[in-house]
Amino acid sequence: MERNKFEILCVTMHQKDFSKIGEMNIHSNVTFANQADRTAFEKVDCDGFSAKMITTTTRGVGKNRNIALTYADAEICLFADDDVKYVDDVEKIVVGEFEKCRKADIIIFHLATDSEIRKQRVYPKTRKHRRFEKMPWGGFRIAFRLDSIKKANLWFTTLFGGGCVFPSGEDSMWLTDAKKAGLTFYVSNKTIGKVSFEESTWFTGVDEKFYYAKGVYYKAVHPKTFRLWAMYFAFRTSSFSGLSFKNRLKWMKRGVVGYKEMLSFEEYKEKHVRIS
Repeated sequence: MERNKFEILCVTMHQKDFSKIGEMNIHSNVTFANQADRTAFEKVDCDGFSAKMITTTTRGVGKNRNIALTYADAEICLFADDDVKYVDDVEKIVVGEFEKCRKADIIIFHLATDSEIRKQRVYPKTRKHRRFEKMPWGGFRIAFRLDSIKKANLWFTTLFGGGCVFPSGEDSMWLTDAKKAGLTFYVSNKTIGKVSFEESTWFTGVDEKFYYAKGVYYKAVHPKTFRLWAMYFAFRTSSFSGLSFKNRLKWMKRGVVGYKEMLSFEEYKEKHVRIS
């Protein structure tokens, strides 16, 4: 049997049917990891493409990306969130970039957004990503060769991400692990769709919770150089944060304590922050 060329791996919640295919404008094979209150496996044919829905009671974005990875079987896969709407020829675009970039294990694509604060970086041309460049990418921008990911034994952390103790950072950690494993990254100038940030399970603004989460993340990923990363991030976000530089640093340092004690932002405040 000829192997599938392309597949979208989408994390979603409380789906009872395959209506997300139309909402997201998907015209390719797709696997949904569906967080709900039941357990089921469904597979349907949709306009000649295969659509799978793996429904479990397992909560957490990273955990469900792992479930989708387990069921993936195409040569090239694209991570997705269910608030993305794709252009019609997304498969042609993504596969075409991998055919052009033969050495690429991972390619980062662009999506338009309705958010000024969370606007996605645009790259002027498709090129290899340099080793020490920043990786400011959400999971929905990541496409990859499935065999490369399997050989590197790459999985998402179950401690970070929506539905977990710490609400963000799982995508960045996965990318960092991929870099450490020696995988080759490319960035593409191709736009494959639009992502909406109107509803978020964790992002409430550039506030105390945001900096607490960043403190947790930097402590987990850069334990020896945490102070440098925290100072840099507190300075870099000065233009769009309502908190003072001192408070931005304070909440990132509180994230270090929260990480050591395995406390969510809400649990940390309840335990450590006195309300006058």
